Amino acid sequence: MSGDYAQQLTEFFDLTPTTLGDADALAAVLVAAAGAMGLTPLGSPVVRRGPRGWAASLIGGDGHIVLHTAPDQGRCLINVVARTPAAAERGGEVIARRLGARLSE
Repeated sequence: MSGDYAQQLTEFFDLTPTTLGDADALAAVLVAAAGAMGLTPLGSPVVRRGPRGWAASLIGGDGHIVLHTAPDQGRCLINVVARTPAAAERGGEVIARRLGARLSE
């Protein structure tokens, strides 16, 4: 990617496991974050269960959003890539709010 992209990589802890293990809820989080970022999706969210949690992604023309969850541990790793730092930050804020996490200052 060229230098005009921004990335937010954050791990949240102490989350309620319910949303972290719900495929529909994770897809809704991705859609909400994309909307806040102004990211136009190139398809539907993809959510898959793995051996230790879930992976969810949404690919857009100007970035992507990827979540890796560990419901049993109450953890979620997010990777948000967008054209501008403000858009990446907005996506991260929406994800944090939807998952009940607090962004560190």
